[in-house]
Amino acid sequence: MKRLLFTALSLFLFFAASNCFAQSNQSTQTNTTPEPYNDDEFAQPLKDLRRFEVITLGAMPFITLDSAIAYNGYKYATGKASKFNPLATADYSQKEMERIIVTSLCISAGIGLSDYVINLIKRSRIKKRERMQDSNIQIEENPDAVKISLPQASQNQDEDFE
Repeated sequence: MKRLLFTALSLFLFFAASNCFAQSNQSTQTNTTPEPYNDDEFAQPLKDLRRFEVITLGAMPFITLDSAIAYNGYKYATGKASKFNPLATADYSQKEMERIIVTSLCISAGIGLSDYVINLIKRSRIKKRERMQDSNIQIEENPDAVKISLPQASQNQDEDFE
C-alpha cells in the first residue's frame, strides 16, 4: 500500500513538474494567452442556452435538498415516518429517491425556463425602446388647427402642481 501511494505521488509530482517546465518554455517562444470573448462571438440563442444550463444545474443541489426536506416533512406529518430526518437517505426507498430527484430536476428546469422567459421579455422591451428612440417622428403644427384654451380653474390647478 505504501509503494502504491509513493508511486502515485511520485508520478503526480513528475507530471506536474514537467508540465510547469513545458509551460515556461512555451511562454518564452510564443504568447498563448487567450483573448476574451467578443459580444458577438456567440449567437444569442447559444448564450441563452448556456445561461439556462448554468441556472438549472446550479439550482439542482439546493432544490434536491429542499425536495428531500419537504418530502420527509410530508411523510412525518402523515405518520408514515416516525421521525423527521430529511438527510437520512437510508430511510428512502429506491422509488422515493427517484421521485425526489425527478421532482427537483423538474423544479430546477422550471427555474431555468422562467429565467429564460424573463430575459426574453427584458430584451424585447429594450429593443422596443431603442426602436422608439430611433424613429424620427416629426410633429408639424397644422396652421388650420384651432387651439382650445383650458378653463381658468384647471389652469390654476395645473400651476399648483408645478
